Amino acid sequence: MKKDFLYVVLASALPALGNFVAVALALRHLDPDWLGRSYALLAFFYIAIDLFNFGSPRIFTINRVRSKVPTLIFLDVASAVGSTIVFASITPFIAQKGLVAQPLFACSLLIAPACFGLSHFSLGVLRLYGRSGVVCAVSTVSALSRVAVVWLVVARADLQPMLPDLLLMVEAAYGAMLLLIYLITLSSGNTRVDEFEVSTSGAGKFNPWTFRYLDFLKEHRKEILGSWYSNAVFSGAKHADIMLVTLVLGPSAAALYRGVKSVHNLAFNSGQAFALVVANRLGRAMLSLQKVRCAPVAMAAVAGVALVGSISWAALRVHLFPTASLGEPVRQFAFMFAAFLGAGVIFVCRIYSLHVFSIDQRSFVRLSSLEAGASLMLVTLLSYGLGLVGATLGPVLGGALVLGLSARLSTKPVAASV
Repeated sequence: MKKDFLYVVLASALPALGNFVAVALALRHLDPDWLGRSYALLAFFYIAIDLFNFGSPRIFTINRVRSKVPTLIFLDVASAVGSTIVFASITPFIAQKGLVAQPLFACSLLIAPACFGLSHFSLGVLRLYGRSGVVCAVSTVSALSRVAVVWLVVARADLQPMLPDLLLMVEAAYGAMLLLIYLITLSSGNTRVDEFEVSTSGAGKFNPWTFRYLDFLKEHRKEILGSWYSNAVFSGAKHADIMLVTLVLGPSAAALYRGVKSVHNLAFNSGQAFALVVANRLGRAMLSLQKVRCAPVAMAAVAGVALVGSISWAALRVHLFPTASLGEPVRQFAFMFAAFLGAGVIFVCRIYSLHVFSIDQRSFVRLSSLEAGASLMLVTLLSYGLGLVGATLGPVLGGALVLGLSARLSTKPVAASV
């Protein structure tokens, strides 16, 4: 169990780390306008994916669902079809407007969303089947592939026009690997899930030609809609801000903002992993924090700001991101400070959010919706007034608002363990 937990944590952290390295390398060596439009294309790809992600693994954990059907891969088929139609039909239009890069090969617009959309159920259910190590290996290969693609394009300038296609093919390969491993696991018959009270043995063999899809959707519409809402709103909002920055400030600014997002994603995944590690002690920790006086809290806040300032200064010294286009050094420092302050806020928010989920699921959904909406609104408004620095402040202020509300909710007693 501990080994599986470690694999889950690594499978979350390694892709974020790989993305961070790849983005930092790309920002140093590639044309910012082309890079910004390429990453905007990738952001739109994820939006199209999340728009039709029904969260089939989450639905499969429900006993009454699992007792009637041994697989929910058919939901992934609907996800893949929907995502492919949206991505392939809209991308050429927004590419003509200069918002995203146009892939050289039209097949990339079909293969990537189709393969990735078919992997949702595979990813989740492989973990349920005790294949977390395999999922971690696939995530590692995918993370290294993202770095390798950027390195290859930097090393060979003639391949730069293929950057959008190569980025999409990495996502296609990730989905295809997960789907293939799931099918192999299914054919081996080793699909027992010991953690659940109800197995799939009573559901019988799934027949895609005779299965009553409409009856299933009607019976479980609440679970499906709730799971879909979680993915479409929460996950989709993580990528929509890049599209907004591209629209307001242009592709070059979006490329630099993508660097900020790589830092934030690393903090998001690390905070979530850390929260899972200390989940059993979160309740006691929150009770202890309530007894701490204001002075130590203020000193800790000052120390945190000083730490963020030191990291920001060091990042400028080593030229982590090419910030010269922002102008004077003070403005460059403000940009880096906002980036790392946002990472710190996001890290703490992940810890608080897990605690809020354990005591009040309804409040968790409301706070998550507020965080997504407030961050996107602030990114848009501040981009107009303060440029890229303002866009970087959006997640900071949105996260701080949610963090304050989460801190108030955390005073409630824990109703159920996570």
